[in-house]
Amino acid sequence: MSGVYLYALLSAPPAGPAGIGICAEPLRTVVAGGLVALVGDVTAPPAPSAATLRAQDALLRRVAAGLDAILPARFGTLVADDTALADALERRRLELAGALDRVAGCEQMTLRVWGETRAVRAPAQTGGEGPGTRYLAARRDAHEHAARVAELAPLRPGLDGFVRGERVERHDRPPLLATVQHLVPRGAGARYVQVVDAAREALVPWRVSVTGPWLPYAFGEEAA
Repeated sequence: MSGVYLYALLSAPPAGPAGIGICAEPLRTVVAGGLVALVGDVTAPPAPSAATLRAQDALLRRVAAGLDAILPARFGTLVADDTALADALERRRLELAGALDRVAGCEQMTLRVWGETRAVRAPAQTGGEGPGTRYLAARRDAHEHAARVAELAPLRPGLDGFVRGERVERHDRPPLLATVQHLVPRGAGARYVQVVDAAREALVPWRVSVTGPWLPYAFGEEAA
């Protein structure tokens, strides 16, 4: 199916030629609602593979190097034409502009938490409430536990000073317990790794692994 392939939203148009896309198509921009979209006209969306994912990442890194902010779209995002894209951007103008503001000047670090068991949380305090209230309290407690990633408590003081955003995915399927995406200032990846390394002993019995820096993919799903 042919259409307009959305690569990313940009804080501004590229200073020079946008270049060639991963389907060998010329790249161009569509401006709507004050937003700048990097797109290409394709006869079919690219098939997901390690090679195409790497190619798209390399393309977006090249474009991002000259911009304050980039919000990658989900791989494979295709719309019918420029009008459909402009309509979609206009409908979500405030949301998408806010997302671009959040990732401005930032890159992403990925932290994975490993262990045989997850951190035990204290049971929700329900007092004498009925079963419905207890159920809702337990759900709220579980959600808050997932968002906190209690296993990382010893690491938090070191990260609080420069981490600007967080996305958490709980797995709780040992040995992988959670994946945490952190938004940090560009160029702060080495400092991030140092902070994590300094906390490894305090994190026992859990282990962590770090990858990055990446473009802010986990914070760019809003653009899809």
